[in-house]
Amino acid sequence: MVISFYIAFYLFALYAESLQLRNKRYWLMAICFVLAYLAGIRDISWNDTEVYVASFQIYTPPISDLSQYSKPYGYDEQGFYYIGVIVKTFTSNVTLYFLTIAFLSFYFLYKAFDKYCLYPILGVCAYVSRFYLARNFMQIRAGLSYAIILIAVQYITTKDWKRYFAWVFVAYLFHHSALIAVPLYFLCMIDIKKKHIVIGTAIAFLIAAFYSNVVRAFVADSVTDLTIMDETYIQAEYQREWGLSNPMIYFQTFLLMFYTFTENRMRLTTSHYITIRNAYFYSTVILITLSCYTALSGRVSSQFATLEMVIIPSIAYSFMKKDRWIAYLGIGVALTAIFYLNYYSK
Repeated sequence: MVISFYIAFYLFALYAESLQLRNKRYWLMAICFVLAYLAGIRDISWNDTEVYVASFQIYTPPISDLSQYSKPYGYDEQGFYYIGVIVKTFTSNVTLYFLTIAFLSFYFLYKAFDKYCLYPILGVCAYVSRFYLARNFMQIRAGLSYAIILIAVQYITTKDWKRYFAWVFVAYLFHHSALIAVPLYFLCMIDIKKKHIVIGTAIAFLIAAFYSNVVRAFVADSVTDLTIMDETYIQAEYQREWGLSNPMIYFQTFLLMFYTFTENRMRLTTSHYITIRNAYFYSTVILITLSCYTALSGRVSSQFATLEMVIIPSIAYSFMKKDRWIAYLGIGVALTAIFYLNYYSK
């Protein structure tokens, strides 16, 4: 039943984009509203949800009772904690707490869809397929943080480092993995060519294949020290779950190469093409290099993998109009399959 709803949503997105519906921004706003609402009223059986419920109901005081001894339970980020404090000041209803987080996340996501996407409603389809269930139903701190990071991306293009790092700092308050966004600004100062992307990706595969022991040693020494991720993600049971057999590695690599080698067409879809391409390259290299830690590589790389909401719908634009149905069919099948796997593996 859920898969049928997703297929219907994808078909509606195609209809909306093909007819160039008037007031598309209002349609986008309405869709984001519905998705935020569904995330906010979810059942507590979803992973991590019980921890957030306990943290809010037991460990989060209203502002009037806040003291130096008050601290979050189950996570460390103070910014996320204070959202709970503000909500608790008005209500102890945990559903309203989750709705607040969901609507705040989708406010930033709406801004990103509207800012970067040539086909924003198709962009929402791509986001729902790849990230919605994990980000907005389970990993809600990361979901909010990464949505804020998307707003920061535009300031790389405009070379406004003050605003970029200001937004990264705000994102860090909600999830410490936002630190991953810091090197991207400096990476984008380099004139990266197509050959650099091919060579960089190949080197990442070589490192993952032959130097995974070095990667594990580096990660064990640095990731938790930098408070980027919880140490859970580098424990033995998370190592070599998939490795280089992780299908998402090849999915991202394909998208990266396609987006890179159709540059002439893709540049017409957004003024942020180079920044988005470089960010996705950065994400893909992280995913491949850290593949000996399947969970860690997926979580860290997904920060800029979210830009698939721009990249995937743009694939259709690279086809001639008479052949775009082929792209839409291929995209629809791929997104539906990914959504199916994500939903039934939750």
